[in-house]
Amino acid sequence: MFKAYLALGDSMSIDSYPAMETESLGLKCRRDIGAAALLHKNESVIFPEFNGSDLVTRYPGISFRNLAKDGATTHDMLSDYQVRELRLAASEKALVTLTIGGNDLLVALGKGPDALGREVIALQERYESVVRMIRAAMPDCVLFPTTVYDPTDGTGIVPARNVQYGSNLPIEYLDQFNDFLRNYAETKKFILADVHRHFLGHGAQCDSVSQFWYWKPSPIEPGYRGASEIRRIWLMKLNQVIH
Repeated sequence: MFKAYLALGDSMSIDSYPAMETESLGLKCRRDIGAAALLHKNESVIFPEFNGSDLVTRYPGISFRNLAKDGATTHDMLSDYQVRELRLAASEKALVTLTIGGNDLLVALGKGPDALGREVIALQERYESVVRMIRAAMPDCVLFPTTVYDPTDGTGIVPARNVQYGSNLPIEYLDQFNDFLRNYAETKKFILADVHRHFLGHGAQCDSVSQFWYWKPSPIEPGYRGASEIRRIWLMKLNQVIH
């Protein structure tokens, strides 16, 4: 069915933080183990349960391009460069995963509550523009919009000894954005990958090291377990498409 897989968005999709975590733990595995890379090709050394479930097994010869970038925002997604990259794959039946929006909210944090409220509305408008851009460039693609996880588990307190996260975060704005994504996906008939709901209880409220899915030095990023769990949700959604 699929000839190509494109990963779009931010650090929820990249390899850097999962790779740094496995390296710090002394785990012997490849370094490209972010959520998108794992969806494309499993790492059986640390995730044997996913053997045979990856895209390269299901769709032999499928191409893979990870266009996600650390710190990416919806502004970046609407760049001329991004449009050109999408058009390169337009002739192929493609699966597209999209993780974007969290950094927009983080950037807006320093602007104050009133500005943050306005930014959430503007973010929703830009998100719709991003989806329209993807659809225009790749009209035959299957798109998985993805909600943004909450490392505070609803508390507003990031589980880190880092002055950057010294005060409570206004998580209600993240909830507002994720609710928008749920309603938007339902209205437009997209298959939503609800990573936010799947991750609840695996951040600030988690009391088990093995069930903590974020990268401890900066737990707004996914650890290697978190990357796999994002991949898990995408695989579940893929099964909905093909059955």
